Amino acid sequence: MGQIKIGRVLGFEISIDWSWLLIFFLVVYTLASGYFPRFYPELNVATNWGMGVLAALLLFASVLVHELSHSVVSRRYGTEVSGITLFLFGGVSQMTDEPKSAREEFWMAIVGPVMSFALAGLFYVLGGIGEATRWPVPIVAVLGYLAFINLLLGVFNLVPGFPLDGGRVLRSMIWGATNDLARATQWASYSGQGFGYAMMAFGFFMILGGNLIGGLWLIFIGWFLTGAARQSYEQLLMRQALSGVRIDQVMTTDVPEVSAGLSVRQFVDEQLLRHEFSCYPVMEDDHVVGVVGAEEVRTISSDQWERATVGNIMHRIDGAYKVTADDDAWVALTKLAPGNVCRLMVVEDEHLKGTVGRESVFRLIQTKLKLF
Repeated sequence: MGQIKIGRVLGFEISIDWSWLLIFFLVVYTLASGYFPRFYPELNVATNWGMGVLAALLLFASVLVHELSHSVVSRRYGTEVSGITLFLFGGVSQMTDEPKSAREEFWMAIVGPVMSFALAGLFYVLGGIGEATRWPVPIVAVLGYLAFINLLLGVFNLVPGFPLDGGRVLRSMIWGATNDLARATQWASYSGQGFGYAMMAFGFFMILGGNLIGGLWLIFIGWFLTGAARQSYEQLLMRQALSGVRIDQVMTTDVPEVSAGLSVRQFVDEQLLRHEFSCYPVMEDDHVVGVVGAEEVRTISSDQWERATVGNIMHRIDGAYKVTADDDAWVALTKLAPGNVCRLMVVEDEHLKGTVGRESVFRLIQTKLKLF
């Protein structure tokens, strides 16, 4: 299902991953059927569900503020952030590059937990004011929950397990001591994986002890943290493998160009059935205007292939499909990551110079990793 863009805040594009919808439902259900009825038994079912929805929305707003704090500090240090994505167990700021120094890494990491603690204090004070001035019980209850959960988020993010904020603080310290980012990331990744496995084991014993929901939560979080820690280290290795490699060193010039006026039948017979490329650049007046492949052909029935042209079915390209020959190969990999991007067009002065596919970038990564 991918990601859903919901808008921009402070110049950062905000998206939610499909898993966010699942976790939102689980949080609402847990609050409405367990947390609030336990501490406020006098409230009715409808009120509990309303409180659950409000608390879940404000919880994710708190997570967004937490991530915005990372992004603002990152931008202040000159490291661009392409966007923020809320996903299964929190959020992530999508930085275009690694921090430039251990000091920068430290401040970018520590600001997140500090912001969560600040939010916990704010909600605690508001809850105290509400209780003293007799605000409605549901409002006070939600404020109390938000104070507790933000405190918990701040503490949890200080755990020295990469890629949690505490793991990044740990990485910054190791980086500062060794002056070796790769080694620091590796050790911080091991710490994150170890903590994730420990959480899964503890969750398993909680289930054996009768706490099914709590145990499953810990297992899911531990599983997620373990995978994220491992992937973060692998991502750094890939970034380093591609660092300094220009796109013109990995691009290919042998992908056939297809005219927008060509019939779909001709395209299938002359290109798709003769070559193994996933998609082809579509040209119009010597300019690349789109890409076309088997996915686009499948959008129409075969009895229309004679009448329809490639221009009718092609996927029009935008900036997500274009790179320049001088761009870094890492830029190509990040643009190829989404499943809907089959091949990048290397364009200069609106003229096509070549194309870049996943296979050529992955071959480069495998070769460089074998050398070091």
